[in-house]
Amino acid sequence: MRTASPGDSIHAKDSPTDHVALAPALPVTPLATRREAVVWRLVDGKPGHEKQSDGLLQALADLWPIAVFDFDMRFKAMLWRQLHRHRRGTTADIARPDLLVGVGHRTHVPMLLSRALCGGASVVLMKPTLPARLFDLVLIPRHDRYRRKGNMVETRGVVCPSAQPVRQDRQARAPDGRKGLILLGGLNRHYTWSSADVGRQVAAIAEASPDHAWRVCDSRRTPDDLRDHLPTAANLSWHPWQTTSSDFLGEALRAADSIWVTADSASMLYESLSMNAHVGVIALTARRGSRFNKHARGIALLLAQGHVHSSRDGFQLHGRMQPPHFFPENRRCAQIIVDRFFRQSVAVRS
Repeated sequence: MRTASPGDSIHAKDSPTDHVALAPALPVTPLATRREAVVWRLVDGKPGHEKQSDGLLQALADLWPIAVFDFDMRFKAMLWRQLHRHRRGTTADIARPDLLVGVGHRTHVPMLLSRALCGGASVVLMKPTLPARLFDLVLIPRHDRYRRKGNMVETRGVVCPSAQPVRQDRQARAPDGRKGLILLGGLNRHYTWSSADVGRQVAAIAEASPDHAWRVCDSRRTPDDLRDHLPTAANLSWHPWQTTSSDFLGEALRAADSIWVTADSASMLYESLSMNAHVGVIALTARRGSRFNKHARGIALLLAQGHVHSSRDGFQLHGRMQPPHFFPENRRCAQIIVDRFFRQSVAVRS
C-alpha cells in the first residue's frame, strides 16, 4: 500500500495486494452505491507495524470503498498542518476522517488529538500504553492477556495481510512441483537462538520432505553464522533478505503448500497461516516458561487447535495435520469495523 499525497486516494482496485472476497455477515448495500470512507492511517516507520495495518485495510477495502491517507509520526508536520486547517475552518488538503487507524505507541496521542479535532472512529492494533477506554476499538492479540471490555476485540495473534494462494491444486501437481518455504528469525528477547540447532532442524525438514523444493529465507535479526550451519541439499535454496526483491516473500508465501517458521517470528507465523498452507513451527528454547512468554502461549493455543505442527513432533507436515482451516483475522476485524462504524456513520449515495 502506498503513502497517499494530498488529493490522492487508494481504492480497493489500486491496492497491489491480492484481495480475497468475503461474504459479509449481514446484508449490505452494494459497493458501487456506498460513499467512499476516508481513512487516516498513522504509521511509525516500523515495517511490522505497517504490515498489520496493511492487512486490516486490505480486508476493509474488500468490504467498503476507502481512500487511505498515511501520516508518518516520525515527521508530524503534515498531520499538524491538516489538524490546524480543520480547526480553523480553512481549506484542508485531506478530508476529515471516517476512520483513524494506528499501530505502535507513537501513534496513540496523535490519533486521539486527530479524533478530537476532526472526528472519526479510532482503531488501535495491539495493546495500547494509554487506557483502552480512550479508543473506539482496540484489536488486541489474545496472548497479551488484556482485560476485555466492550471496545476490545481479541485476535488470534497479530492482524496481517492475507491472500488467495495462486498455486495449482496440490493433487494435480507433480511431486517435483511442490514448493516449501522456511522462514528464519533470529536474536530476540523471547527465545534463545542457536544457529547450530536451527541448521540441524532445517536439514531434518529437507530430508523428511525430499519431494519439496524448499526456499530458506532469513531476516534482519538472523545471526551471520547461520549460513555456516545450513546444510547443502539438492532440494534447498538459500535466499538472504539482502538479495531478494520487495515482492519475493509475498510470492513465495502464496506459492508454498508447506511453510516452516521459527518460533520467534510471530508475525510471519500468522501471515503463513493466512495463506491456507500447512504450517510448522521450528522449536526454540523459551527464555521464560510458557506461562510468562506470550509468544509461547500463542503457539500452544495454535497447536491445541490443530493449526500448526511443532518440529518437536517430527519434521513432516503432510499426513500429520488437518487440512488448513485458519480463517484470517484481518477479514473478521474488517467486518467488525464495517458493522460498528460504517453502516450508520458513512453516508450512502442517493
